[in-house]
Amino acid sequence: MTPTIEPPPPRYLQRVIFGTQAWPLMGAGDIAVHEAAHVVVGLALGMPVYGARIAADGASGQAGVLSAVGETVTTPATLRPPEDVADSYRQAAPLVWPGLPSADAALNYAVMLVAGRQAELIAAGIRLGGELRIHDPDHQQARAILAATDQRLAMTFVQRMARHLLTAAWADVESIAAELRATGTWTNSGAWVRESRTPSTTGDFENGK
Repeated sequence: MTPTIEPPPPRYLQRVIFGTQAWPLMGAGDIAVHEAAHVVVGLALGMPVYGARIAADGASGQAGVLSAVGETVTTPATLRPPEDVADSYRQAAPLVWPGLPSADAALNYAVMLVAGRQAELIAAGIRLGGELRIHDPDHQQARAILAATDQRLAMTFVQRMARHLLTAAWADVESIAAELRATGTWTNSGAWVRESRTPSTTGDFENGK
């Protein structure tokens, strides 16, 4: 399936709350697509991406964005509190995007974090009009990062930006997901180069530009 590329969201959506919607996929999601999405969006935003891994049973996974994945997949019980993760991201932002305002860096991180669930929706052919309200670790971390920069109302913008980046590179998502299903791991063969351009979430998106 090749989804239609969705346009980037208007900038004004950063401060707007739409009607919230619950997670519609009641069965098991596609963890390979989920982790591939973190990788693809991380690369699109100029983040250091090392690889990804999924468990043998396909029930859990981990994307190596900012740091490499370990030999075993991280479980919810071993995850750090969202506020600690948000603090780590804030400390890393000047190294990833020198000179980028902290609010824009927070948006980038949040877009990468919510990309996994958005990719699962895309793969299932579901497009939600409002904000997805879900309390998994990715979304808890994303909300903590946005709250730390006083952007608590930006989640709709963040989710729609993730969909835009994913649909624009959906072939890459499917390619990485296929390798994860076949081997359990994906490794980035390219070295990270610090981006000199402005990351995609910080452009002028008014009126869909």
